[in-house]
Amino acid sequence: MGSEGPLSDLRVVEMTVHRAGPFCGSLLADMGAEVVKIERPGVGDPARTQGVGPENRSAYFMVNNRNKMSVELDLKTEGGREAARELVDEADVFLENFGHGVADKLGLDYETLSDRNEDLVYASIKGYGKTGPKREKKGLDLILQAEGGIMSVTGPEGGEPVKVGQAVGDLTAGLLATVGVLARLHERERTGTGGQFDVGLYDAIVSLMNEYITTYSMNGEVPGPQGRSHQFTVPYQLFETADGHVVTGVPSDERWDDFVDMLGREEIREFRTNEERYENSEEVIGVIQEEFAEKPTEHWLERLTEYGFPNGPLNDVADVVEDEQSSARGLVEDHDDPDWGACLLPGHPIRYPDYETSVDSPAPRLGEHTEAVFADLVSEERLSRWREDGAFGDPE
Repeated sequence: MGSEGPLSDLRVVEMTVHRAGPFCGSLLADMGAEVVKIERPGVGDPARTQGVGPENRSAYFMVNNRNKMSVELDLKTEGGREAARELVDEADVFLENFGHGVADKLGLDYETLSDRNEDLVYASIKGYGKTGPKREKKGLDLILQAEGGIMSVTGPEGGEPVKVGQAVGDLTAGLLATVGVLARLHERERTGTGGQFDVGLYDAIVSLMNEYITTYSMNGEVPGPQGRSHQFTVPYQLFETADGHVVTGVPSDERWDDFVDMLGREEIREFRTNEERYENSEEVIGVIQEEFAEKPTEHWLERLTEYGFPNGPLNDVADVVEDEQSSARGLVEDHDDPDWGACLLPGHPIRYPDYETSVDSPAPRLGEHTEAVFADLVSEERLSRWREDGAFGDPE
């Protein structure tokens, strides 16, 4: 909650649910920003009750809401809406993922809030963004993995499309929103005023299609699932070993002879260019796979490293947690939640030599900081009026 870090002078008000918006807020909070999450009284972010595991714990909520504060506001009341606007008046950033048109109805749109706080950076995350013919549609990650194209190139080669094994649209939209926030804040230093932007989950997925779009424009070909291999480079894929799997590749034609020497299979040396290897990929990959299957993963990891080729094993979640690189980079942190006890949380992925970007506080209890946040903001008289109006939920 506003720990020391490169963003320790930043105040963020977040009114988001599920994953994309909360992920953005957690990244900012990890870097020191004070992030206040506004939630619906008595209910909160639906993620609190989704993905619930042992001891009624929601990893889904815990991961994406650490280092934040929570206040309860009933936006159906005038007091609740007034309290929200007062809170944003003191903020640098407002992050929202309301449905289309909801912010306007609540008086929490950019025009209203920026009139009160011209320094405000206003970030919106939507399924399809705020413009375009589909702007009013609701969009969820799995739907947009299909609609944005990424599912069409994911899965076994020649097989049926499958989803990416993580909510890549949500998480990428959250990352892009973080970039957008930082860009607008940088601009504010130059212009003296804030600004707005929006990002859609659809936008995020389409951006991940990357070179597929340009290649399609050049040759008109529509690729299918890519399986274990890279779409252009041969070899560059997952291979089976005697006891597992390894991923490796040849980064340039100049290294092909070295790879053949390492493998010890002269019959494929003649395919000296990537174009030749691509055209004869069945033969080339067949020989490589045959050789890799003869020895265990550890042998090939050592051999490939010795010859200077990029390589890695196929790890599962347990392997990643135990990997010494994960520990060295602080990517998996021990965490003791006051309600749920000991667990692991993913660490912040950016390392600063002069700051610790770690989990300083657990995901907040619903409304845990309501009184403290508003006591510092307005008089007791206004707080009492808001309470009576039901701004913080049904008054007792």
